[in-house]
Amino acid sequence: MACIGGAAHAQTQADSPPKDAAILTITAGAQQTTFTRAALLKDRRLVNVTVDDDNLKRRMTFKAIPLAALLAGLPVAKDGSATTAASDGYVSHLPMPLLLADRADGPRAWLAVENPARPWPTLKGQDIGPFRLIWTVPKSSAGAARGDAAVSINESLWTYAIVRIDVGATAAQRFAAIRPAAALPADGPVVRGFATFQRVCFSCHSMNRAGDAHLGPDLNVPYNPVEYLGDDKLTRLIRDPQSLRWWPAAKMSVIDEKTLSNSELQDLLAYLHHMAGRKVNAP
Repeated sequence: MACIGGAAHAQTQADSPPKDAAILTITAGAQQTTFTRAALLKDRRLVNVTVDDDNLKRRMTFKAIPLAALLAGLPVAKDGSATTAASDGYVSHLPMPLLLADRADGPRAWLAVENPARPWPTLKGQDIGPFRLIWTVPKSSAGAARGDAAVSINESLWTYAIVRIDVGATAAQRFAAIRPAAALPADGPVVRGFATFQRVCFSCHSMNRAGDAHLGPDLNVPYNPVEYLGDDKLTRLIRDPQSLRWWPAAKMSVIDEKTLSNSELQDLLAYLHHMAGRKVNAP
């Protein structure tokens, strides 16, 4: 077990916190660290951060710690990635260069910590605390991150209700079954669509029974949605799930052009069509 630097006290499994405590677990390789909310609220790196909240659609001020500072000292591969796992099973895959970026003139990731005495607003009736990933994005770089982390900072990266952060290899490295054919051009629509799939879809769905999240159905086994919906109806489902099949208990939300542009959507369809010919055997 390793302690991440800073004033917050990291507890080991042997020193278990109270059962009702809000806990964040960070793993990297064989190292695992847990933090209580109370400890993080006393961390000397905690500052007030004001952002235009992409989830709540309002300007908010949070108590937050730079994620780069929280990850300092861990065995991190700069070309790797991290996953944030939420209490409801949502898993977000995030490129490590973006999470480690620590420049004032570029996008910067922060771990926001909720004060139980001043709880955050709910989102569609759902509690989004006690830990969130928020972003400060200077106007000069609002469209995309700088340098190697050329990823748009959109709603899919504002993850909330986080209980665990796992640092390691990229999703493509971990799950061979989701990868398109190796001979395809790196700048072609299928490979671009693969990147879009990892950012937009892989947080809730598996592909070829591989992945961290299972909130939604597998997108290839036994059938790929392009096979039973076709491009037109699948596009309608992605843009507004309720317009295709109304279901009050449905969890899939609208994916608008800010999160998924029309060109990215076409690339995603190209990837899905390609993967329909690369199925694993159904159980």
